[in-house]
Amino acid sequence: MIKSLKRALGLLYILGESNKKCSLGEISQLSELPPSTVHRMLTTLKAERFVSQDEQSSLYYLGPSLVTLGLKASNYLDLREFALPIMEKLAEITGEDTYLAISNNGKGLFLERISGRHPLKIVDPFGTEVPLHCGALRKVLLANKTEDYIEDYLRKELEIYTKNTVHDPEILLKQLKKIRDDGFALTLGEYIKDAVGIAAPIKDKYSKVVASLGIIGPHTRLTKYKHADLIDSVVSHAMELSMALGYHVDSSNDN
Repeated sequence: MIKSLKRALGLLYILGESNKKCSLGEISQLSELPPSTVHRMLTTLKAERFVSQDEQSSLYYLGPSLVTLGLKASNYLDLREFALPIMEKLAEITGEDTYLAISNNGKGLFLERISGRHPLKIVDPFGTEVPLHCGALRKVLLANKTEDYIEDYLRKELEIYTKNTVHDPEILLKQLKKIRDDGFALTLGEYIKDAVGIAAPIKDKYSKVVASLGIIGPHTRLTKYKHADLIDSVVSHAMELSMALGYHVDSSNDN
């Protein structure tokens, strides 16, 4: 058991030090283990989301479970430490489930979730990687990437999850610009049917967007008549968290 554990950890170190996605053959060669053994261990690691596999190229890379564990160990620039009490306040004020998200390899990953008081909920899978073009918390992250990053992202085939998933690159690009200009995202059923998401970016002391903060709930409760107040709450709490991380509006280069 210990020998197998050391081998599995060795595979994770290989993926971490490679700084790129790796093929089964490359991992086998670097680990000096037979491909069948490597494949078996990677399959187990994938099941626990310590390793992810690109659906198109079949290449392997570090998975979201490691990101979550790493961030919890290091507090990711104190992000989680500062975020939790602010998330609790946002959940109390809005009554909705509140999420903290980051981007990882072109996907969005929820780091934390605080449950709201309402019993009727929208369950957005916690700890699962979802493409950045789906849902408010993820689109905020994509909207604040560099132009080159966004251009590369839009060249890929955009996965469709519901009838509301935006998969036209031109339409998505316009939406991302509006999100960036407005400072928040509002979406309806882009990843989960009938789910409303409202999110705003979290910035660090260098004015870099490092995460997003938002709420998710059913459209029957988060009606358009409530959107303005909910947006104000999300944006103000996101700003509070950003300032806790050292962000200063006066010293930023924001437009």
